[in-house]
Amino acid sequence: MNLSIQHSDFGLKNTDITPIKFPLPMQYMGGKGRIVDKILDGISSRFTKTNKFIDLFAGSGVVSFEAMLRGYQVSANDIQPYSSVVLSSMLNFSLDGIDYLINKLSNISDNEIFSHARNNYLADYNIERNFINDLNKNLFNWDNYRNFCESTFLCSGKKSEIDYLKKHEQWSLFLAYYRNTYFGIKQSAEIDYLRELSEGLDENLKCHLMASVISSLTYCVSSTTHLAQFLKPTTEKNTICLLKKRALKITDMVIQRLKLLKKLNFYRGGVVLNSDFKDAIKDLNLSSNCIVYADPPYFKEHYSRYYHVLDTFVLYDYPELTFNKRINGITKGRYRKNRIVSDFGKKNTARNAFSELCDSCNIYGNKLAISYACSSIVEKDFFYNIAKEKHLDLNVLEFELVHTGQGQARHKKVTEFLFLLSNE
Repeated sequence: MNLSIQHSDFGLKNTDITPIKFPLPMQYMGGKGRIVDKILDGISSRFTKTNKFIDLFAGSGVVSFEAMLRGYQVSANDIQPYSSVVLSSMLNFSLDGIDYLINKLSNISDNEIFSHARNNYLADYNIERNFINDLNKNLFNWDNYRNFCESTFLCSGKKSEIDYLKKHEQWSLFLAYYRNTYFGIKQSAEIDYLRELSEGLDENLKCHLMASVISSLTYCVSSTTHLAQFLKPTTEKNTICLLKKRALKITDMVIQRLKLLKKLNFYRGGVVLNSDFKDAIKDLNLSSNCIVYADPPYFKEHYSRYYHVLDTFVLYDYPELTFNKRINGITKGRYRKNRIVSDFGKKNTARNAFSELCDSCNIYGNKLAISYACSSIVEKDFFYNIAKEKHLDLNVLEFELVHTGQGQARHKKVTEFLFLLSNE
């Protein structure tokens, strides 16, 4: 085994890349936006004779998108449904008709947003609108708003309620499940309206609309940097911030993203899968000219928990909610039942999962790049040992990052590793 360790100041830059704005930005835990250039510089420097890039846990698509801009033939996979939609929009689907969609969204009215069963929530929206108007006039009573939020009756996620909603209140899932929690009342109605609208579009426009909504939700959600816990109105200061966020118009954000997608005037032609990593490896015809890039979850429910609301938007399946025996009620985050669990996030299965991933180098001859911030689940020495065990060459790059707390002032220094493995 040959072993090389480098720090991130190796000075490689591709100066021929034309800057193109990332069209579907997301507030995303573990996102590689700050170091994507360093990751791809390191990969291209080590593996010079590869032209196919497989992003195995593609998430928000930041790395896949940049790899495509650099000329790689990109295949992107992720097991989470929301990710598959975002990836398909950026990397694959035709952009024909986006002008029609932008024009349609630019002219929607509150009457359309609160049409059909959503009209049942119009009275609540009028109350919310009065609070927003009072805030703009410096007349806001935060305690009254807190009482309004706390008195909101939401779907319990029980089968009897779900069956009723499916039959009598179609296209009002977010209003029934999430108003005054993750989103405001009008925001919830917008989400339901946009999801209903998507069903009447062709496959391409449906994908672009849904992807643009998914991206927007991560910025207007009533939370910190993810969608695992919503913020509650507990003080005057945080309640004012909360209501300002709930006053944001989701449709305006969606239009901005559609306009960015429209600017992707280059051949994309990426392949997108929505599979477990083992199935993706089998289905993607790996070979010696392929780079497999893996940025696996660090926790067992890393993304299915933190972004469960996005999956619900895509699936729109009126999910049963997880029951917490300790509090004798549904979980505070209103999580879906039967969320996806990753072997990479469990101490008793992570090593075997990484071992299977490394086996691909010997079975198919592909190159492998693993992004990982070594933790108590898998330590750095594990990668040295497994490379030696499987007779693989290993290069290691290190990137120093500062992570902020979830909406808090604290900062934490983190070392991200890029393990580059091959059987050469």
